Amino acid sequence: MPREFVILSAEPVTAVEVVTAAAAVDGGLGAGRLWQGGGIQIASTEGLVLAVLRSTQLEDPREARRGLGLPVTVPASSHGPATDRWWTEAYGPFGGPLTQALARRLADDVQGTLVTTGDDR
Repeated sequence: MPREFVILSAEPVTAVEVVTAAAAVDGGLGAGRLWQGGGIQIASTEGLVLAVLRSTQLEDPREARRGLGLPVTVPASSHGPATDRWWTEAYGPFGGPLTQALARRLADDVQGTLVTTGDDR
């Protein structure tokens, strides 16, 4: 079972941002396209580090925050904070030493909110 991540951000996460974050975490990582452009995978010589899917625009960011168990800190009449317009899913191995670091770096680089799901069994 992979570790799952969600990044909520103001703009969609691009392949350039994923590759830039990967190079900052470890210059030896490589990148490859997934599902005819539906995502990008970052790998080391040992295997997958992180697969990042194409971002999806959110219809109601408040519902996304609720579903992820995050506080909803906006007025009820608002459509959510500007930082929550896009949802980006990413997946990586539980034991991957670079997986969490890359997910965190990517979220920081896009000024997004990172949510990690799963446990360290």
